[in-house]
Amino acid sequence: MRLLVGLHHLELGGSQLNALDLAVSVRNQGHEVAIFGNYRDEPGPMVALARKAGLPVIAVRHRAERLGRTVPVRPGLSRALTRAVREFRADLVHAYEYSVALDAFYGPHLRLGTPVVTTVYGMRVPRWMPRYGGLVVGTAQLEAEVAAFRPRPTLIEPPVNTDVDDPAVVDGLPFRARHGIGPDEIVIGVVSRLEPDMKAEGVLRAIRALRLLDDERLRLVVTGGGPSYPEVAAEAERVNAALRRPAVVLTGPMDDPRGAYAAADIALGMGGSALRAMAFARPLVVLGIRGFSRTCAPETIDYFLRWGFYGIADGDLDPAPLAAQIGELVGDRRLRVERGDWGRRLVLSRFSLKAATQTLDEVYAEALRHRPGSGARLREGLRVAGHKGVADLLPTAARQRIRRMLG
Repeated sequence: MRLLVGLHHLELGGSQLNALDLAVSVRNQGHEVAIFGNYRDEPGPMVALARKAGLPVIAVRHRAERLGRTVPVRPGLSRALTRAVREFRADLVHAYEYSVALDAFYGPHLRLGTPVVTTVYGMRVPRWMPRYGGLVVGTAQLEAEVAAFRPRPTLIEPPVNTDVDDPAVVDGLPFRARHGIGPDEIVIGVVSRLEPDMKAEGVLRAIRALRLLDDERLRLVVTGGGPSYPEVAAEAERVNAALRRPAVVLTGPMDDPRGAYAAADIALGMGGSALRAMAFARPLVVLGIRGFSRTCAPETIDYFLRWGFYGIADGDLDPAPLAAQIGELVGDRRLRVERGDWGRRLVLSRFSLKAATQTLDEVYAEALRHRPGSGARLREGLRVAGHKGVADLLPTAARQRIRRMLG
């Protein structure tokens, strides 16, 4: 099989890193795999990571173009994807996130008949998405929700390469030394892309929680970059000034952040980053939006296995609950070790890259077996365009009421 993997952008992020891990694992099974992505000014770091892993990359410079209201597709990217499929002679496109899925649907699928498999690691799958083709989601809750309006998707929780994300093979001491962190200091680590829609809010709360804790042993180390970096840096500067020490350290993005995971004593994070921290046997507090934070523990794991390592609270951004969750782990070294060991065992048993690759191979085989004809593809394209157009024209409140009515 010749597989083209489409990334929704080429910056570092959980979805992109998961896609790359799976692409390499599929390649190692004997398939031909290439990466497709677009950029506005300069290719992002995912290009270098993919090439370092031995995968060819088709990186297309393309002006900023979003899926707009009543516009179901980005024509330029659909054409670029079609060219890439022809050049690579791809048998299948695996698109990560629904924007690229639509580019692939209206590009190589509609024009050439190339099957498309889509992975959505976000918290929602729009009802206007194509009703056929392989669909992979990352949480049990989303799997159940989507099954109400289209054939049941496949659940593949964000996989972890436990062979390399392993405290036995990565030493965190060089990272700590590089950032002036002493052996007796307790590192609270966050590895995250800093962007305003989901992740920056939790990082800002963590910085404010550190000020509430006011414990000279603590260092909060934030590893990552993105559009919210200036806001996060400004808050870090304010807290450091108030505490009169460099309590918050911003390292910027790292192509290989394993040293940051290994250097932490306590981890904060969401999604794939949370799971990687658990693979490093670090006790975890899961962050979300609207004030959400919750310790990951045997008594809370059922929530995360259903909803994913993420959450939405009531909008209260008071950092005190997060400070209390961090403080519980700071004050009990034995608890940190127990939670870390438990988390590592959980990742090994449930989130391994090998198991995810096997499931994905079955999804690919099913997609290749079922190829709708040109008439069916055109009818579904018209349905998607109409459905999305109507959805975009409705006010937000009306869309939410309809979703509640439909379950």
